Amino acid sequence: MNPELQRNFYLEFSYSRLIGMPIFLAVIFALTYLSNDNQFNDVTANIAMSLYVFIVLFWGARQAAESIADELRNHTWDIQKTSAISPWTLTWGKLFGSTLFNWYGGFLCLFVYLLSTSKPEFIFIIIAYALSSGLLAHSLSLLVSLFALRKKQAFNSSIGYLFVLFMLFFSLGLLNWAEDSVLKTIRWYSFEMNTQTFGLLSLLLACVWSIVGVSRLLAQELQVRTLPWVWLLFIVFLVVYIQGLFFQDPTWHQIIIKSSANIPFSPPIALTAFSICTFFAYCLIFIDDNNPMQMRRLWIYAKEENWERFLEEIPCWLINVIISVPLSIYLTLFCLTESAEKLHLYPIPIVLLMVRDIAIILFVNYAKNSKRAFSLSLVYLTFLYAIIPAIFLQMNFTLMAGVFLPLFTNNLAVSIIFSGLQAAVVGYLLFIRWQKTVNQLS
Repeated sequence: MNPELQRNFYLEFSYSRLIGMPIFLAVIFALTYLSNDNQFNDVTANIAMSLYVFIVLFWGARQAAESIADELRNHTWDIQKTSAISPWTLTWGKLFGSTLFNWYGGFLCLFVYLLSTSKPEFIFIIIAYALSSGLLAHSLSLLVSLFALRKKQAFNSSIGYLFVLFMLFFSLGLLNWAEDSVLKTIRWYSFEMNTQTFGLLSLLLACVWSIVGVSRLLAQELQVRTLPWVWLLFIVFLVVYIQGLFFQDPTWHQIIIKSSANIPFSPPIALTAFSICTFFAYCLIFIDDNNPMQMRRLWIYAKEENWERFLEEIPCWLINVIISVPLSIYLTLFCLTESAEKLHLYPIPIVLLMVRDIAIILFVNYAKNSKRAFSLSLVYLTFLYAIIPAIFLQMNFTLMAGVFLPLFTNNLAVSIIFSGLQAAVVGYLLFIRWQKTVNQLS
């Protein structure tokens, strides 16, 4: 048996808890039974589902998020990191072990829901949505706590509760949507299916990738060397999944990008991949542990041509930046239409501005006191993207607004020059600070 799961089983289940949960639920359902003319009806079913949402989605997600924080508070995390337990074993142990009691109460609620619902045609889909929503909430909560651990920060309770509340309302929307969308259909590439089935399959795939993400982060915590092929597969999956939704969208094919048989690579796929890589590069640079010594190790491995160790150390945001560069060149040379240029969709300047923004974030993180790096980076980016351009626009200095935000310019070459100069200046400042910080740490 999974040792982590077995340990949590002994911790979570006591005789009082085993007996207390059924008694508590029995009292509530008995009251609903007596108040509804001695019968189980939709009122009882709604209460059962509401209790499931509270016990599994809200309480359970919070338990999963706190599983790592509890280890840190009890000073047992270092013991687990030095044990022989594998990342997958620890993943399943943490994911289900910390939430065993919540699933215990949740299954009792679902059993009452089965007995009392007046919509038997929705039973399978509702139960499937409820179970997968609970699993997704737990795995994402655990993923968030692991990112907090990776940044060497204590798990913030307020942020944790906000995330749990977000997952709660998201899951409630899914459960309500499952009943309302039975007659609607959706096309994914050439496949047609009802939205219930498509939503359930998407939810299950999200659970799979979330659990895989937890396993990869735990592998890094356990000092298990891994190559970034899982992240690359995740990007490919998102490209295929999202592209299938817009496969026959005329706007996607005709207005934004060219539809030419002479183009060797599908423009919609390139634009989808470019958008995904850019989005996740920003997300990951904010939540990653931006350690200057990691960049030093990458530099040393590259000089020694030790590419295996280089790939083991490379952060995922840097992979996204590297992929975005050829995609931006391809989109600029072959795929942009006049409509796209009017919308200022300039891929190369977007990549250059992304490099500038990442350099700013790293510059702040490489400071002596980087405790407020996240908020300070947001302040800098807000000034560059909103406040300074807005001031110049109000003063009718359009050229100066374009200097700070090159996407405002109506010329691609000028936009590339302005964004390239900004990336070069900030990159030079980052290099100086990086050298200074590395020399102090060495």
